[in-house]
Amino acid sequence: MSNKKLSVLMVTGVYYPEVNGATLQCMRVISTLKKDVNFSVLTTTKYKNIAKNNVIDGIDVYRHYIGNRLGKFSQLFGISWIFLTKKIDIVHLHGFSSRSALIVLISKIFNKKVIIKMTSFGHDDAISIQNKSRLFFLIYSLADTYIGVSPIFKEMYRKSELDECKYYQIPNGVDTNLFLPLESVKEKNELRSELGLPIDISLILVVGHFSIDKSANHVLDAWLRIQKESNNQSGIVFIGSTNNNSFEVDRNIVNSIYSKSKQFIGERVFFVEKTNHIEQYYQAADVYVLSSVREGLPNTLLEAMSCALPVISTRLKGITDWVLNHNVNGMMYDYGDIDALGILLENLLQDNNLCKHIGSNARTTIKDNFNILSTAEKIHKIYEDL
Repeated sequence: MSNKKLSVLMVTGVYYPEVNGATLQCMRVISTLKKDVNFSVLTTTKYKNIAKNNVIDGIDVYRHYIGNRLGKFSQLFGISWIFLTKKIDIVHLHGFSSRSALIVLISKIFNKKVIIKMTSFGHDDAISIQNKSRLFFLIYSLADTYIGVSPIFKEMYRKSELDECKYYQIPNGVDTNLFLPLESVKEKNELRSELGLPIDISLILVVGHFSIDKSANHVLDAWLRIQKESNNQSGIVFIGSTNNNSFEVDRNIVNSIYSKSKQFIGERVFFVEKTNHIEQYYQAADVYVLSSVREGLPNTLLEAMSCALPVISTRLKGITDWVLNHNVNGMMYDYGDIDALGILLENLLQDNNLCKHIGSNARTTIKDNFNILSTAEKIHKIYEDL
């Protein structure tokens, strides 16, 4: 390892105190590597009350306010100012968008190395970018390294005919010492009481924005069917923003979920707008459901598995099907099949031994293949190679 510390500018859509899966993954990598790498963060916000520039856990954070009337000019000036006043060796983008394209161009003008981490299949994989426009793909192709989080990204990368030597597959990682199961039912009941959740019913957990892509409404619909057909004593905890200011939130889905669950809210259906201790909700739940139509490699799925929760996920080729082995360390169904989801939920809610078996295997899968230490080590190796 070189004695000279590298300086890396992390670029992400939002950053703490705003959080999403990509933010938390970025923060975990920074936390794991900051002894060996000088990090700073470039991000955006829609909220004027959040500091434009500040220091979080010893890391300089630079924010661009999206509502700024100067728009792209403001971004251009801000990014250039960072490069002129701060030592930066590598620019590491988490995701790729029109804003990212501007950052790539400026980075190349200042002779910086660029890494693009592809985060969502169907959005920033190589073929999706290629299909958007030739210019967009040309800028995308200027990167020095590409990181894919699951096999589907490698498949699309190869089809795009970009240089295969520049591609690395590195899955998202989980802090298995933070995301771990509780040791006893007593601890679980005490945690539920602290969180304001009932201790006498089974709880299904759903994490993510109330968006069309995440489809949390599918989980509610499946659960409501179970309520009609059986005496099942269960409930749902939804964790995710319902704020209209978030571009990821679909107001129609929010209204529909609130309307359909109205009679159960506060007793069997619970809404948590945001939390800084998401691990506690995994530990307090009995089943986790991922109902998305598209993902990159969902952090929430990995975190739930690390907490030994039995998980049910949509079958997403090259994304969830290489993580999950049906009926071994999780369960899968086809997106939008509400009946199939309901059957899987009922099977788990009625069979405690099955839950324990699948949950235990899920925990082992994460510890063996998706530990944040391994993920960070691979990323650090890329930094040094660049």
